[in-house]
Amino acid sequence: MLSSAIPKRLVVSFVLVGLVSLFMTSFAGLTSERVSAQATGTSLKGLNFGSTITVQAGDVIVVTADPIDENGDVNTALANVTYTWTATCGSLSSTSTSSPSSTFTVASGGSCTGAITVTSTQGGGGETHPTTGTLSMTVNVNALAAADPVPTYTDPSPVPEIVPDGLTADDVAVIIPSAGGSFTEMDGTASIAGPAGAVANGTAAAVGIVSVATSGLPSPPAAAAEGASSGTFTFGSSAINVQWYDATGAAQATYSLNKPAEICLPFTQDDLNGAAGGPDGLDVWRHNGTEWVSLNATANVGSGTVCGNSSGFSSFALGLDVAAPGAATGDSSSGAGDVSLPGTGGYSPTATTLMLLLMAGVALVVTGSITAKRVLWARDLS
Repeated sequence: MLSSAIPKRLVVSFVLVGLVSLFMTSFAGLTSERVSAQATGTSLKGLNFGSTITVQAGDVIVVTADPIDENGDVNTALANVTYTWTATCGSLSSTSTSSPSSTFTVASGGSCTGAITVTSTQGGGGETHPTTGTLSMTVNVNALAAADPVPTYTDPSPVPEIVPDGLTADDVAVIIPSAGGSFTEMDGTASIAGPAGAVANGTAAAVGIVSVATSGLPSPPAAAAEGASSGTFTFGSSAINVQWYDATGAAQATYSLNKPAEICLPFTQDDLNGAAGGPDGLDVWRHNGTEWVSLNATANVGSGTVCGNSSGFSSFALGLDVAAPGAATGDSSSGAGDVSLPGTGGYSPTATTLMLLLMAGVALVVTGSITAKRVLWARDLS
């Protein structure tokens, strides 16, 4: 019989689903109304305006007033309203607008204190606000920071040809104040590049690079027993001494620059394989006479060099990072990165969506009702 073919539990489910659908449709409609609600007034009854604004000389900003309607709402869509503007310490794109905003270009000079004023009038017998005078916003303009003066460099005249004893002109590069200079190791790729202003005005110096064996250099520091970094390195395939000479060609035991020079050392595939972290584990280290100091260098895999900056000079070595204490072989030195949940912005259903939900709810309720009647009819026949 029909009563045994259609369980009561199924009938109740149809009805409940239909009712839930109708409830959700009604709730969504209410939410949609709240989201899309706008001020509905038509009459200008007030005007609000900011009191103070601080800007930078040369800024371009949009200033806005808030018109108030008869319902006490901010209503920027009021019809037939004219806003009249004035300004000092800058200029306005328009002194009369139909919308409650105007573009203000701040004067590009020094500091200034001025004002922006606004009044509003609604045509057709409407009101004027403020009823007397104007609303005024104080404008504080900060002057632009003074630009750094363009440096001037003075080269010695004439620029000396510096050739140290026992060397040729190809073994060194002359560094001058106006242009700096650079040198690449003979038959190698290690290099040094000094910027303009690295040496003092009126002077010149020469620099040369000589490759050295790491066996003759001080040992790297001992590895840390704990922490996020080992704090040490192993020697890579390249190490150099950077030697400076004065204008007479005399070797300098110590030498410092006014601006750092870039030191670049070559690396090999074996260096990459041996550094914890791969390219990020390659660095240039300088021994300052007491200890090894990292230059926080950056590797360029394309050129096969790792480069860092230094103002002091002595011995430099390619260093291969050692894995942090307790790090397993093959561990990456970089984190997995931040994980962010997707954004969940507000949602307002369209009229079509609401109609479909309503129709689905009605259909489910009707289906449940018809099914219930059939069950009752079948029960009466039995």
